Formats: sequence, structure tokens, C-alpha cells
Amino acid sequence: MIKNKFFKTFLKLNATNEITSVLFVFCLLFIPHLLQAQTIDFNKIDLNEQSPNNETINNAELLTPEAVQRSIDGAISFLKQRQSNDGSWKEYPGYEPGTTSLCTLALLSAGLDKNDPTIAKALKYLRQFTAEMQNQTYPVSIQTMVFCLADPQTDQARIRENVDWLVSRQFRTNNVFNGGWAYFGIHQQYDRVDNSNSQFAILALYEAERIGISVDPTVWKTAENYWLKMQNEDGSWGYRASIQNLQTGNSGEGTGSMTCAGIAGLVICSGIRAKGGAAFEKESGEIQCCQDFDDSISERIDKGLNWLASHFSVQSNPGAVANSNVNIFYYLYGLERVGRLTANRFIGQNDWYREGAESLLRRKGTLSQFWNAQNDLKNNNAVSTAFALLFLSKGRWPVLVSKYKYGTNDSWNAHPNDLAHLTRHIEKNWGMNLIWQVIDSEKATVDDLIQTPILVINGTESPIPDDPNQKRRQVQALRGYLEQGGFIYAEALDQDQSFETGFLELMKEVLPEEGNELHLIAADHPIWSAEKIVPVDQQRPIYGIDYGCRTSVVYVPKVSLNNQEEPPSVFDVRPSLSCLWEIAKLVERHEPYPESVEHQISAALDIGINIFSYATNREMKFKEEIPLSLSDELADQKNYRNKIFAAILNQGNSSSCAPRAIPNLMKAIQNQLGIPTQTFVSKIRANSKELFDYPILFMHGRNTFSFSKEEQENLRHYLDRGGFLFANSICASSTFSTAFADEMQKIYPEESFQMQNVPLDDPVFSNEFGGFSIKNLEIQKAVRRSGQKIRSELIESPPELKGIQKDGRWIVLFSPYDISCALEKSGAIECSGYSQKSAFQLAVNVLLYAIEHL
Repeated sequence: MIKNKFFKTFLKLNATNEITSVLFVFCLLFIPHLLQAQTIDFNKIDLNEQSPNNETINNAELLTPEAVQRSIDGAISFLKQRQSNDGSWKEYPGYEPGTTSLCTLALLSAGLDKNDPTIAKALKYLRQFTAEMQNQTYPVSIQTMVFCLADPQTDQARIRENVDWLVSRQFRTNNVFNGGWAYFGIHQQYDRVDNSNSQFAILALYEAERIGISVDPTVWKTAENYWLKMQNEDGSWGYRASIQNLQTGNSGEGTGSMTCAGIAGLVICSGIRAKGGAAFEKESGEIQCCQDFDDSISERIDKGLNWLASHFSVQSNPGAVANSNVNIFYYLYGLERVGRLTANRFIGQNDWYREGAESLLRRKGTLSQFWNAQNDLKNNNAVSTAFALLFLSKGRWPVLVSKYKYGTNDSWNAHPNDLAHLTRHIEKNWGMNLIWQVIDSEKATVDDLIQTPILVINGTESPIPDDPNQKRRQVQALRGYLEQGGFIYAEALDQDQSFETGFLELMKEVLPEEGNELHLIAADHPIWSAEKIVPVDQQRPIYGIDYGCRTSVVYVPKVSLNNQEEPPSVFDVRPSLSCLWEIAKLVERHEPYPESVEHQISAALDIGINIFSYATNREMKFKEEIPLSLSDELADQKNYRNKIFAAILNQGNSSSCAPRAIPNLMKAIQNQLGIPTQTFVSKIRANSKELFDYPILFMHGRNTFSFSKEEQENLRHYLDRGGFLFANSICASSTFSTAFADEMQKIYPEESFQMQNVPLDDPVFSNEFGGFSIKNLEIQKAVRRSGQKIRSELIESPPELKGIQKDGRWIVLFSPYDISCALEKSGAIECSGYSQKSAFQLAVNVLLYAIEHL
């Protein structure tokens, strides 16, 4: 019946209509799919599900989320199979505790927990062995890491015992070996100290401190000096210092694995004991921010990174014995740690995780579950697989935030530990592993920026470059980042207004349209209560720009912006949030701060976690889940033949918001309903001749807008010739709704074409065209009760659409409630609109109605 009705309608249309002529071939193939879509179970629909036929095997897409997850799952399965009945792994006879600890550490890093039977058996086995029984640095260190990750409360006494053993085995000599570790501890000759054993001891003590077991500060200072003395002139580290160089140091020919050990050792030791760029002065009782700090360690770390960059490889361990497959896996485990601890996505020009993961996937192959260490299918594969699994699992940890590096000095990094401390605090609260990174503004493209959900720009000087061309690239990149759903957090760190003046100017160029001005964030905004209730006495003026589906720019000034038209004049004398994050003590080693200082730090961390929770909705993505390039993602999507296709009407302002909404809708229709769609959605201006190439136009926005006379005339001509326009107001913006109604009245001033409510019994709300029978839909509303966190409530309500009819069909349909942000899954908690399920149902019905009536 539907097929006959469709063709009757089609034959009535003017054969010269540009839109219908484009659709003729498409209609022949679309109708069978439409007939198949009569009954739809929404519970089986996932807007994020991939089509089963989408998997490709070309080199550019080898590193897909599915491929990485399959490799991780395969490695987990292999290690489980190789576990013995007593809970151990017996790859190396006589070294079962160490091998078992390594395999268990890999499985824990891959997501297994203490309740998993494999982990439970391994823990039972490992708890039989004390540090004295093992009496070796490697197994005691890895066992300590396992206990810290698996069940630190149950094993707290064992961790403390192991920490004491490791501390007691640190060499204290009057030569370069002072501060290092050997295989069997201080009972060996000091010339047996090596960088590999020393690395694992440091890692164990680091994990112990992260769960609250303190280590004597002299241990870290002595270890730091050890790593400094072991570094070679070229920046590398070798395995062990020569007995001939007892005083001068250096550690032999550099290798990739040992250089990774040295870099990580310096980062950990210096980071744990460093004062950083802020401090509390007990004598004066004041917090000092933006202080000078010793940067000499950073210079040594950079020297090591430069060596690693110039010798970079993921095919072999640089500088190591040729064809040593064992070393490559050990090296990659160290490479992952360096990239993560130094907050670098790139080492030199190399994206270390993507390149390393792709190399591992190629090395293993698609049929194998394990990595073959020595071309021997029987021996040592559990160890090589454990190291590979550690790289894949830990290296893919989601990036929470990136710091924006700008300028010619370190003003962008006045508090070098602020994001490290805040990220660690959020990790504890969210119960997930997260990392932070640094992004260089001079090199950053939109593709680079979209790898991070939050971009932090702060400092003491203007972030705008002097070079006009660089400034133009910066503005374009930041604009593209926000259009793709990015979030900017900025803060002025001192009372010099250079940063503030520059940042405000930058935002005016990035978001120049009316409605994108900074405004004071209200007391009921989620950043005050998304997760933590911030005490009133610790709240401070915070400003924002509402762009897209949420407040996308948050700015914390050092002064109160009382009037946007005049220079601010009221200074906030409190320390910046960045400063308070910098001095936060996440591990208690020394005496606590005074209660008043702790109160400020606690509130600053709460504001930080609220802002970051608001920005991410706790929906973190592994690295490989984020497209490496927007152009790569769209490269194969521009085939329009025999598919539903549409365009987004670009009216400037916020039309670029929610860029993934319509592609997500099209993808879900194709993958879940079996209807061919074009997932690439072009943007097009209303005055373009290409308007007539698209049967359906989507439109959304948040701010006011207006069409030119030419655009109004062209859009009317498009609608009169058979086109269809479907619009919705982002976050139920009354400003956009009013502007849309005004523009439609200008396009169709006749009384017979006025916007009207769509009756609830209209076919568009029925399943007549293969969609859903809609009686009620879920609308999200933000609710905040006094003293409680803000939360979202779903309220059922009849669907609400307005439209313009011509010749008995709707040619324009408009939803005053948000649909796009729901389809994009980026709507903030305060964004009023339909739930994701309801938005999909309504959008599908409108789309199928439009196709039926073209």
C-alpha cells in the first residue's frame, strides 16, 4: 500500500523539479527498505553501534577500536589459559612469583579486578611469598604494584612490608651507584646496580605512594641523583655504569628501554618531591603563587626525550641487541610510561601510542591471541604478551585534559603540577584511569585538538601570538575545536591583565557572532553542584560562553568582570584555582596545611571536578576511539547514490553546533533499520544554487539569526519546488525559536502559510510511514534542590512540533525542544530537550514523512 501511495505522489510532481529528478533512482531502492521498517524495537537501537559490514582492512584503519579491543581480549584469554591450577604462571621455572606478578599486573591493567577468578587465584598464590622469601628487586617490585592495584586495603600490611624491603635495599654508597637497586639488594657488590632493577623499584614505591603509603623523602632525592648521574652526555641511559666511572657517571651505550627508564625515573622522583610553582609559607601563613621553580630536571628530561625522538622506533628497541624480540616488548612498556608520565602525545613527530599499537597488532596478526617472543610457540609467550598487553591497555587511557602551550616562555605553565594533581584527584573520585597532555599551539590543528575533551588555557601573559598568520591559524583551530564539541577552560593566574586582555580578545575572534559574549555563570549552573556542593564562601566569579549544546567556554578571571564594556577593576585576592591545585597534597608525607588552607584547596578541587564533569559527562573515550583526522573519517562518506541524503542549512552563528547530530541519526537509521543513508552531511547556505540538490534540509541553532533577502527568496523557491526543512532549537533556546518564527513569516508572509501547531493525530506522529507511533516523548529537565547536586529528570509529554503546510503537506517542521544535542549525545544537564531515545523517534518519523511526501 505504501509503495503505490508513494509512486502516485511521485508522479504528481513536476518532472522538471530538480529535487524529484535527483530522487527517482533512489526511490526505487528505498521503498523495499521502507517496507521492511514497519516494526521497530527501539530497545535494539544504539546510535553508536557500528554496521557489521563497516570493518575495513586498509592500513589507515588498522587501528580501529574493535581491532584494539579484540587484541586485548585475545591476550587476556591467552594469559588466563596459561595460568596453572595453583594460580601461578610457570614460563620461567624458578621465577614463578615474578612471572605471576607480571601477568597479573597486565590483566589488572586491562580491566580485570580482584573478583575475577583468574586474579583471585593469582593473589592467593602471590600472598604466600614475602619480600624476604623472594629476595629480588624485580619480583618484590612487581608484586607490590599488583597489591596496590588489586586490593590495597586487604594487602596494606604486605605493601608496607615490601616498601620497607625496597627502601632497605636501596644502595647508599659514595659513588654513582648511590640511590640505585640491584637484583638482590645491598648484599651484592655495588657494581651490580643497574637501571632496569632501579626502574622497577621506583615504580613500586610510586604506586605505594599513590595509595597512601608514604616513602621517606630521602629515598626519592637519592634516587633522583642516581638517575641524573646515570644519564649519558647525549641524553640517553644505558643499562649500567662502568666500574671505571664510579665518580663521573654515565651508564654505557644508550638504549630505548633504558632511556625510557631514566626519563620515567626522573619524572617520578622529581614530581613527588618538587615544590612546583606555588607553595604555602608557614611563617607568613600565605599561599605564594606563580613562583620561580627549579627547571633543571625538566631540561634533563627533555634531553632524554630528544634522544628518544631522534632514535624513535616501535619495530625494535633502539640501541639494543639486533633481533631481540624480548627487548621490544619490554621497551614498548617503557615507552608507554614515558608518553603518559611526560604528558606527551608525540615523541618528536611520532604518535607513540598509535604507532606502537599498530606495530603490535601487525606483529601478532589477526589469528593469534599472543605475541611470540622468540619465534618459539612454547616458551616465554606469556611474558611478551603481558608486556604487550600493558602497552595496549595503559597507553590507551583516556585523555581527560590538555594544557595549551603558547608563547616564548613558560608563562603558560606557571603551575606545572596543577593538572597532574587535579587529574589524579578526579581519577580517585571517578574510579577510572585518566591522563593529561600538553598541546603546542604553534603546531595544533583541529585534528590535534579534538583528541582532548578539555583544553586548558591559563597563564600570566597574552595567549595571542605576535605573528598574524599564526594568530589566524590559532583562531581557526580553536573555532573548529569548539564546533566539534570541544570545551575550553581558561584562568588568569595573576593580577597582570595581559592574559585577561589577550584571552578576551581571542574569544571575540573565535566566536564573533552575537550571543557568544562572556556572561557571569549563575548560581544554579551545574559547575557549582555537578558532583560536589561548593561552599558559598569559596565560590568566585566564573564566566562562560554558551555555544552549541552547553556552556563551551569557562573563564575564571583574576578580577571581577562587573561590566563587559569597561575594564574590570575589582581584584580577587584569593589564590587562583590553578595555584590551589598546584599545592594540593594527594599523598600525606609532611605536616598538613592549616585548616583554612585545606578548606580552600578542597573547594578548588571540587570546582575543578565539577567543571570537568560538566565538560565530559564522565563519558571518556580511549585514544583509538577518537578519529585521528576529521578528513579521514569523512573520506569515504561522500557517496550519495541510492541513499537518503540531506544537508544542514548554514545560517552562521550556532549552525555549526552539534556537528555529529545528523550524521549520528543517518548512521543509526542505516545500521539499525537497514535503510541506506549518506552519513556525510554537507553545510550549505540558503542562497546557494546547490540547495536544490538536497531533498531535505536540517537546521538548528541557539542564538538569533536572520536571512538576507536573497536567502529568503531562494529558500522559498526551494520549499515551493518540493523541498523540506526540519529545524529544532538547541537546548530549547527561546532566542533561536523567536528568530526562526520571524524568518519563516518573512519567507511566507501569507496568512495561509503561518506557522501552526502540528495536531497530535497528524500522520507524522504515527507509524504509517514505517516509523513509530508516538503518543508521549521524554523531555529532559534540570532539577536542583537546595543543598543537593543538580540532576536531570525525564518528564513525559505529548510531542510538540510547529510547521508550515502547503498543498496538504508539511514543508517546514520545527521542534521548540532540542533534538540535535540529544542525537549528538553532547547535551549538558541543563540543556532542555528530548531524551536521546525520544529525539531519535521523532527525527525518524519526520524524515520518513518527508521522504513519503517529496
